[in-house]
Amino acid sequence: MRQTLSPPPDPAAAPLAARVARGAGWILGARFVMGLFGFLNTIIVARILAPEDFGVVAIGLTTMQILVNITDIGVSQAVVRFRDANRDDLDTLFSLSALRGIGIALFLAAVAPLAANFYADARVFWVFFGVAVYPLVTGFINPRFYEFERDLDFSKQFAVEVANKIAGVVVSIAIAVLFRTYWAILLGLATNALVHLWLSYRLRPYAPRFSMASFRRILGFSGWLTGVGLMAALNNKLDPLILARAIGVTGAGHFFMGCQLAELPTREIAFPATRAIYPGLSQLQESPKRADQAFLKGVEAMAAIATPAAIGFAFIAADFVSFLLGEKWAPAVPVIQIVAPVMGLQMPLIATQYFAMALGSTRFVFLRELAFFCIRTPAFIWGALEYGLAGAAWAVAACGIIHIALNLGLYARISGAGMWRPLWRARRSIISSLAMAAGLGALSGAGFAAEWTPVARLSVEVVIGVVLYAAAHFALWSLENRPDGAERLAFSLMRQAAGKLTARR
Repeated sequence: MRQTLSPPPDPAAAPLAARVARGAGWILGARFVMGLFGFLNTIIVARILAPEDFGVVAIGLTTMQILVNITDIGVSQAVVRFRDANRDDLDTLFSLSALRGIGIALFLAAVAPLAANFYADARVFWVFFGVAVYPLVTGFINPRFYEFERDLDFSKQFAVEVANKIAGVVVSIAIAVLFRTYWAILLGLATNALVHLWLSYRLRPYAPRFSMASFRRILGFSGWLTGVGLMAALNNKLDPLILARAIGVTGAGHFFMGCQLAELPTREIAFPATRAIYPGLSQLQESPKRADQAFLKGVEAMAAIATPAAIGFAFIAADFVSFLLGEKWAPAVPVIQIVAPVMGLQMPLIATQYFAMALGSTRFVFLRELAFFCIRTPAFIWGALEYGLAGAAWAVAACGIIHIALNLGLYARISGAGMWRPLWRARRSIISSLAMAAGLGALSGAGFAAEWTPVARLSVEVVIGVVLYAAAHFALWSLENRPDGAERLAFSLMRQAAGKLTARR
């Protein structure tokens, strides 16, 4: 008879939607704080260091991330999925994770000389040793800590993520200011890992043991997930390695920064939401129809925020980079303008993978990633070699559209419904975003505020974009007789906030 270390939450204790919403609130709060500090860190460090410093670090960081992804055993996903996990399960997960971390660190140290020789840059040798610390430390994180996520208690996640982010940012900025070296990025990352490790045991005391007692059970879930991690890593992490060889570390640095900034509007919205959605979907794994409805609601909500944020950001990218990073980062602007809009269209469907995982269809997620790899990698290499930085950016954008189609196909395969159903749920947000883009494009083409300073023009452009999007969204909603959806939820939240504000006064 299996004995769980902590009982699963009582579904009757609170409605699932309410607990998912609270979880999303905690995660969004954490992401806001983390995003704020991360943004400040990026701005300060990017102004102090040179693009080639980011390019050199990107080589080691990308290699490490590839190794982490291709060996991913899905510790957090397994804890969420196995709601009856006992000590044997957790100890097996810990043992596999620790061995994986040690193996990655040793591999990075072993190939460091070869990498430095391949890129003809001695700094690459030390970068590989620096990034090896992160997988080594995080491999020993307490698996029981993810029970908080399984139980939709994200307040502890909030505390840990904010604490390790602040610690990493403080160290990174301090090293950058004092020594002006790429080690600022590496030591900030190592600090982040150490704080995360310590807090995982501090907040959820546990003494793990080395054990492989549940290896067969874990492998049954994590086998396909490891394949997904492998394909995702090859699809998303090879870019800086290819560019550093094709156009040099400076060009790779510009591409790396451009992609990081292009993800900014969506990364801080979509990824936190999916972290809350997956445990909720997991609780509905015995009711596929309810899981489908929950997924579609998530698509609609993310499209209402992430899509306009990404498309709007593409229009203000030039002023944003000029004002905050300086002219040395100007080559990153076209990357943002090309990649960000497609990311905005991709993000509403990001939870498709978690929808499939919650219903036990990880194999189809792997097949999706395998198909995408066979398309994306040749396209990116050709674009980078033939057209340099711009070619690489256009390849990423074009393949992003293909990834949307693959996600729609995955949804149709899992749900049995039409593949266009998620896009139909997001129709008002997509159309409103395009209307906003048309308005901002017309203003830009007319030379609007061309003589203004970047910060003044940036401020006005943001306000105009928000007004155009909100007006178009409200008009479409009204034309459809104001159906239940993201708009009604937004008005409800505004009324609640106004009521609380009035009561306080």
